[in-house]
Amino acid sequence: MRRQLVVPFLATGLLALGVLSCSDTLLEPRAQEQSQLDDRLTLTGRVCTRPANPTGFPVKVVLVVDESGSMCVSDPPGSQEGSGFCERAEVQAIIPPGVTEPARVRALKNLVSGFKRINDARQGNISIAIAPFETNVKNTWPPPGGDRFQAPGNINGYIEGLQSQLGKGTDYQGALSYAYSLIASDIEAVSQATPELLPRTRYVVVFLTDGTPYPRCSANDDLTVYAGPDTPDLTWRDSISSFCNATSTTDAITGFEVGTDRNQNYQLFSYVRRLMELKTQYNVGDVRMHTVLLFNEEAVRACGPICQDIYGTYPGVPEAQYPAAAKKIASFLLKRFAEMGNGVYQEFSDTAEISELGLGALDYSSFASPNVMKTLMVEPLSSAPGDEGRVLDSDGDGVPDSLDNTFTLKTTPFTIDSDGDCLSDGFEYRRQDQGFKPGNDLDARGCDPKSPLTPGCTCRDTDGDGLSQFAEDYLKTRQGIVDSDGDGAPDGLEAKYGLNPLQSSVAGLDTDGDGVPDDEELKAGSDPTRRDRLFHDKYGIQYEVTKVAGGNDTNGVCYDFTVSNLQLVTPPDRSGVKQGYNLFKVWFAEAPESGVATDYGVWRTACAWAQYAPPSVRVPLGPDLAMDDGDFRRPDQLVDPWRTQGNCVGVSPSQGGASP
Repeated sequence: MRRQLVVPFLATGLLALGVLSCSDTLLEPRAQEQSQLDDRLTLTGRVCTRPANPTGFPVKVVLVVDESGSMCVSDPPGSQEGSGFCERAEVQAIIPPGVTEPARVRALKNLVSGFKRINDARQGNISIAIAPFETNVKNTWPPPGGDRFQAPGNINGYIEGLQSQLGKGTDYQGALSYAYSLIASDIEAVSQATPELLPRTRYVVVFLTDGTPYPRCSANDDLTVYAGPDTPDLTWRDSISSFCNATSTTDAITGFEVGTDRNQNYQLFSYVRRLMELKTQYNVGDVRMHTVLLFNEEAVRACGPICQDIYGTYPGVPEAQYPAAAKKIASFLLKRFAEMGNGVYQEFSDTAEISELGLGALDYSSFASPNVMKTLMVEPLSSAPGDEGRVLDSDGDGVPDSLDNTFTLKTTPFTIDSDGDCLSDGFEYRRQDQGFKPGNDLDARGCDPKSPLTPGCTCRDTDGDGLSQFAEDYLKTRQGIVDSDGDGAPDGLEAKYGLNPLQSSVAGLDTDGDGVPDDEELKAGSDPTRRDRLFHDKYGIQYEVTKVAGGNDTNGVCYDFTVSNLQLVTPPDRSGVKQGYNLFKVWFAEAPESGVATDYGVWRTACAWAQYAPPSVRVPLGPDLAMDDGDFRRPDQLVDPWRTQGNCVGVSPSQGGASP
């Protein structure tokens, strides 16, 4: 936020009067300076953020757990629900004495218990989903058909049951696809229902496995070189030729087409990349992926030849080094996943380490933090930026009075929407190249109560951002969010100047190329689409904001503000009498300190009236008009300050006066 100290104009004017002589030659300059000073207003006051609510910062965790049969080797015990691989004598022989519960089961139970304690303390902001996978993803929690994520409760029985449900394959691709689809569908649902939560939400994927993808299939069976332990980035040959090329199989992978690639690196990496792209696509607070490798090399070696089918054989590698080769390949993949997913890679390599497996050290923290100021800006609603100073715009629609009632526009200076189609005159004026006609022509993209497309329609501004539902539909902005792109400027204010409310201006866009970024021009009250640098420098609104000491996340943070260089104009009323009532709207947004830049913000607005009809009328008499935190209210409660004048500070026009 730009900070600039401004000397009150009244003191400056008195100083000027004191040093000037009484000669006639100086009377005219003094009158000019006094006139320039008299038409300026300063808004002062205090505004405070609201206490942060920890429950408004969701953390959603997806636990992707390998349930392949090899798990009973690296992390015993385990069963394939019958006389399968895990029940063979060679596997039973490697189970450490006294071990009855796999380390991963204990780790999951401890993690869920820890989440539950956090939720009890914070009233529930962590929810989870568990995705066990082998040949396919199966037995998910929560069960299909309900919520995608649920607050963890007493699910120990479910977790304990995982060790007796081991399968055959280790289909990384299907597991990653499921995790991506789960999170993407949840984000889409939140985006439709409560999009303001997305910048405050953290999605965490924990991918836990004991080996390499199985099976791997290559669409090309005639390559001269395939991947190996020392070249894991190449294409992998078919691990089971009969499966990869068979027309039918008893253990089919859902979605796999015979003769195509499966579990190749490029396929796996693409899902991780797509997962990470959700963050910017939907303005999500955070998406990250942690990986955990349980690989008991000693146990795999002790298992002998029967484990070679599971962990693989590698041409050119001595048989005794097969376990080390498999671990090297698995480690390569999981490290890349974590690197691409901005996460942490953990490795547990022997019986002792695996027995101490814990998942609680990974980052599941929420973005909960004190709310701080994101935006403070003033929008003049009785004037518009001109060539030399501000010019009359009595209804604040963005069309100067000098253009209203012209042959081209046929609009009125006292009506924001002259034709009543729920698209303001300024909105249509700025978009004439898109076929809009301000004035008396109802636009089919707006409201026409007599049209079969919009029978009986009425105008609504549900979020109070200055745009009707029809304008928001056309712009594809959100009807429940004041600032759809989270750049700190209300959608209506950006649309007023023809800017794109879905394109953030925080990055420093300068639409008119005058050297002043769009967001700064909107705050200063200059026109971001017209090269008006001289206007900006002389007439630009100036801000000074000071954080009040002692604020915290319990009672909010307060700010003292001074907004100066607000130029007053002299609007007429409907009868043409220049009563000079000026209306200003103050926009304030707060956001969590942890994510101010991307958060949509919680907005409040206030309004202020001042009167300027020289030479005799000036209200307030002094430079300042004061307001306090109690003057700010939800934007949807101050959609039309002209007709709710009692909600504004200052002296407002009488009923039937200058209000449009």
